[in-house]
Amino acid sequence: MFVLGMPLRFLNRVVILIASRLLIFSPSTMACWILRLFKAKVGRNVRILSPLVIHDSERDYSNLVVGDNVFINENCFIDLSEKVILEEGVSLAPNVSIMTHNRFNDNHFLEARLKDKCGKKKVVIKAGAGIKVGACVLMGVTIGKNSVIAAGAVVTRDVPDNTIAMGVPAKPTYDILKQRNIRG
Repeated sequence: MFVLGMPLRFLNRVVILIASRLLIFSPSTMACWILRLFKAKVGRNVRILSPLVIHDSERDYSNLVVGDNVFINENCFIDLSEKVILEEGVSLAPNVSIMTHNRFNDNHFLEARLKDKCGKKKVVIKAGAGIKVGACVLMGVTIGKNSVIAAGAVVTRDVPDNTIAMGVPAKPTYDILKQRNIRG
């Protein structure tokens, strides 16, 4: 039985449900099963290392779409205020954060003056893209097919296909197909 705020035990693993947050400590197949149970679309051959934090879902996890052959490493944080799409073959390294909303903790002064920075927008990570350790992908971003986001990068804008992007904020620095640096 699934009850909010109550730890559930099966196969010596724990799933903790607290309000709109799901923290999964379980084998990969169990994690996929739990996500599907809560209406996420999860493809075949998906590997998820625990823990995985799913945050800010209204009723279920239908805002999460995970394609075939996706790998989600440990300590990833996925915000489901809006849709998150991880296409086929995407890999998330440890400690990656994907944010689909931004607020200033109900600070009315900041929110009134920075309206264009607040809101909810989907995040799309296209097929074959790799997000490296500790990177943060912010709301409204699309990361192109076969692109790589360097460790620690903060992605605030779209990244083209076949590109390496790095920095804070992340900027395209290398064209993978042409095998040369991008001048910027």
